[in-house]
Amino acid sequence: YAVDNGLSNAAANKWVNDRIITGQSWGLQYNPFTIPEGQYLIGLDGKLNPNATLGRAYTYGGETYYMLPDDWQDAAYHDGFRQEYNVNVSGGGTKSSFYASASYLNEDGIIDNSNYERFSGRLKADLQAREWLRIGANVGFVHSNMEENPNFSVSSLGSNNMAYYTSMIAPIYPLYVRTLDANGNPIIRTDSYGHKQYDYGVPATNFPGNGTRLFLATGNPIGANKYNVAETIGNSFSGAFTVDIDITKWLKFNSNNNINIGQSNGSVYGNPFYGPSASENGNIQKTSTNSMRQNYVQTLNFHQLFGKHDVQVMLGHEWYKITTKYLNALANKGFSPEIPEINAFSNRYDSNSYTSEYNVEGWFGNALYNYDQKYFGSLSYRRDASSRFHPDHRWGDFWSVGGAWIISQEAFMENTRTWLDQLKLKASIGQQGNDGIGNWNYTNLYSLNRSGTSIVPSFYRLGNENITWETTTNFNAGLEWSLWKGRLTGSFDFYTKKTTDLLFWLNIPESYGTRGYYDNIGDIRNTGVELTLNADIIRSKNIIWNVGFNASHNKGKILKLPESKIKQNGGFASTSDFGGIYAWYEEGGDLNNAFIYEYAGVYTENTWQLTQDEKYDPTKAGLAMYWGDKSLWQKDEEGNFVSMNTSKPATNRDYATTKSTDASRYAQGSTLPTVTGGFNTTLKVYDFDVSAVFDYQLGGKVFDSSYQTLMGPESGSSVSARIFHVDVLNAWSPSNTGSDIPRFQYGDDYTTLGSTRFLTNARYLNFQSFSVGYTVPKSLTKKFFVDKLRFYVQGQNLCFWSVRKGFDPRYSFGETADTNVYSPVRTISGGVQVTF
Repeated sequence: YAVDNGLSNAAANKWVNDRIITGQSWGLQYNPFTIPEGQYLIGLDGKLNPNATLGRAYTYGGETYYMLPDDWQDAAYHDGFRQEYNVNVSGGGTKSSFYASASYLNEDGIIDNSNYERFSGRLKADLQAREWLRIGANVGFVHSNMEENPNFSVSSLGSNNMAYYTSMIAPIYPLYVRTLDANGNPIIRTDSYGHKQYDYGVPATNFPGNGTRLFLATGNPIGANKYNVAETIGNSFSGAFTVDIDITKWLKFNSNNNINIGQSNGSVYGNPFYGPSASENGNIQKTSTNSMRQNYVQTLNFHQLFGKHDVQVMLGHEWYKITTKYLNALANKGFSPEIPEINAFSNRYDSNSYTSEYNVEGWFGNALYNYDQKYFGSLSYRRDASSRFHPDHRWGDFWSVGGAWIISQEAFMENTRTWLDQLKLKASIGQQGNDGIGNWNYTNLYSLNRSGTSIVPSFYRLGNENITWETTTNFNAGLEWSLWKGRLTGSFDFYTKKTTDLLFWLNIPESYGTRGYYDNIGDIRNTGVELTLNADIIRSKNIIWNVGFNASHNKGKILKLPESKIKQNGGFASTSDFGGIYAWYEEGGDLNNAFIYEYAGVYTENTWQLTQDEKYDPTKAGLAMYWGDKSLWQKDEEGNFVSMNTSKPATNRDYATTKSTDASRYAQGSTLPTVTGGFNTTLKVYDFDVSAVFDYQLGGKVFDSSYQTLMGPESGSSVSARIFHVDVLNAWSPSNTGSDIPRFQYGDDYTTLGSTRFLTNARYLNFQSFSVGYTVPKSLTKKFFVDKLRFYVQGQNLCFWSVRKGFDPRYSFGETADTNVYSPVRTISGGVQVTF
């Protein structure tokens, strides 16, 4: 502006500050700073005036207002309290036994209006009614009440998501509307309802005389959460009933019958005072879900010994069905917040219901054989039918074969028995099926839509009657060992899993009236190894110290893809949810293969030669650069560069560019971790015990979309006034030319392009749990008829270390990680265990 309009630096600075304070066209608009008279908020160096202080009083319309920043995260989260009580009784005789238990749990969430309360009871009994007949029952009931924060939806990253909102809003904004008392001290205003007045960033009702707050105006999930209510009440009954009949000593019949009946009622109430529901005078959604799950299994079991030969054979039948009934109703324009029921709302504008059923039936059998407890073999077969497939393709056949050899039992191993307890070699191969694609994908579906008072059907989704079971063939081989009377035990396993007839979603042009359909196309393979070790370092009468360790490695590979997906580029790219990141799929390639722009560093006098610029351009100094591959250039008829083909992976790094339109995407290879596992230790010294459990991950990469957002400068006609990461302070500048972080300047394009700059190492170490306990000696407890009395303190999710604070790759089941979720809660608890 100063250059274009001939203003002096001072005049241009005044022009900028006027708009920052008053909010003309762009700027701060909500100004919480007090600035000494005659000074500006922003100096000629572009930095905040060090004499500016947070907290500003002003008068508008005869009212005094005081703008004071608040700690939004501190207001959103708090410590929660958890309490749990359990009691159980058991007894019985030679022909019968019983067990009864009751439990109560009450756990506060770490945010307001989040709580979980549960009561459960169980009764188990069995009776030897006849010498050949035994019957049993195991029934339980659970009642729960869950109050949850309705402003914590992961699907919404705007003003309704408390995690996103409180982690992204700039720390200069007030949470409450304040005024000054008679002594000049700031106090929170109350509204006409007597409630604390929260700031929603709207000047007409909050801080008049200012512009609109630049960060998600009309939003304040903390304020809305005070009056919104989301509650789910659930009841669940489960019963297991068994019948065992001894036909002969070597032939038995068993019937195992399970039924689970669940019912839950949900209510989500949006208050009429503040937030998105205020314009509707409040709204409400009521849901009711009823489900019944049935599982009936009948088996005929043969078991007989023939000298050193041990033979077991089982034949069986299984029938499984789950039925779900759902009812939903919505309304707005409520009468009173005290009556959160549908009939207290005048506009009952929507409702729906449905019934879904899923049924599987199967026949199965297996045979087990061992000779002299040294050689073991197994054989199994089952045939299953699923209601998720067309009647002509419902049945699938699955099998397995396995064997084991106890090497340590051989005569030639006799000399090792003083230190070798057991050495087992094992191997197996088998198949299993997967039908996890949801119901009705084998047939065309239509939706029913209202049109006035009529119902109009419309095409919804294309079906494919030829789909059938996805099949996974598993091969496992391994060793198990035990040394020095169990002082050192362990196992090593190798596995490979090949999945064929992959149930794959195929995209088609939307002109067909649908986005795609399922088909059995594609084969993949996962291969890996697992190692487990456990050792008693100290084992004495009064001191036992045990340590354990496990590690696993897995690699996925694509074996076959549909021809339509690979005929053009040899593979295809699939978009993920965040950051514009893609995955690349090709035959012979990795399953988790990020397909992304590659960061080439910062444009400087020393690096500009990597670009195609004929000479150094000082206006580009500090810009981010990305690699490009000339072989992917798309040219016009005259051979001029038109655009970059980013639908297939680049292989060359011919040049660097500051424009994403000239950059190429590169396949990064597997983003899966190299090793995952854990380690633990337990120490028992006399009557004291201590244990600790850790889990870890080495290698792997995850796209950190939250860091990408926090590192991005503002652009466009207005700013969002959100928070930034502290790393922007180390961005390239004329006085910090050695930084590998691009310059942080308003309006810079492509500074935070989704690239390998944010593809972050996924290694971590997590202190998962610990416990410390003391068991009172029996010599003291038996005087009070107590068999065991133990006091303990335990904790979960105690500490987490990753490459960047706030970065948690454990939530990265896809390619990205973010902070818009309810993170693991650190829990410290204590208790008393009493056994009579």
